[in-house]
Amino acid sequence: MKKTISAALFLAILPTLTEAATCTRADLAGSWKVYTVLYTVGRCSLIMPATGTTISTRSSCYFPEAVSSTPLRGTLRISTDCQVTGSITIGTHQRTIDAYISKGKDSVSGIGWESGNIYNAYPLNGVKQ
Repeated sequence: MKKTISAALFLAILPTLTEAATCTRADLAGSWKVYTVLYTVGRCSLIMPATGTTISTRSSCYFPEAVSSTPLRGTLRISTDCQVTGSITIGTHQRTIDAYISKGKDSVSGIGWESGNIYNAYPLNGVKQ
């Protein structure tokens, strides 16, 4: 027995099938463990406050060959389609960021490139803690 979906029912469920994830500022807020490359692989603790776009001054990165952690500064914004943009500075190296938060809103992936040098791009991946 062949079952069919009526046109009215199909049109009723179509918006749910095509809806994309939507994000708010709250989805970016919190503590993230982010992995990137700055000459070597580094692990960053990125903390975004509940308000504003400025990364918390408690944020930092650890690189295996470094004696101590490296300060992480910058600003990040999130759009309703979950794109994260802005710039971060790790020590003295500034990066422009273009990334997306996952549909589950618990991970982020994208790239960061040195300002003025798009050929010097590095992957950026993170998990919300």
